[in-house]
Amino acid sequence: MKKIEKDYEYLETSPEMMARGLRRITRPKFLDKVKGKTLKDCKSRITIFIGADIIEHFKQLAAQNGKGYQTLINQTLRDAIEVEKPSLSKVKNDLLKDKDFLESLKTALAM
Repeated sequence: MKKIEKDYEYLETSPEMMARGLRRITRPKFLDKVKGKTLKDCKSRITIFIGADIIEHFKQLAAQNGKGYQTLINQTLRDAIEVEKPSLSKVKNDLLKDKDFLESLKTALAM
């Protein structure tokens, strides 16, 4: 196996791990490889355990929509982040369009 010194730094590994053939290394700096791109435009390979039922759900959606299931998972996670952090102007605009909210506000201000 060829050692790529410039991309990886080998970290201290316990004797037990070494006996099993495992080595701890750092990953190359991700952002150095994506110059000129935003993080939203880049993807990173990870290992994650996801329930089989969730994977099956997204594969079924992918078959219906003609998209990849991983793309759908990525979009769902992105949507969750955006819902988590709505912009103040979007919230304000949504509230100004909500007649029930405006009636409640009018009643509260009249007190």
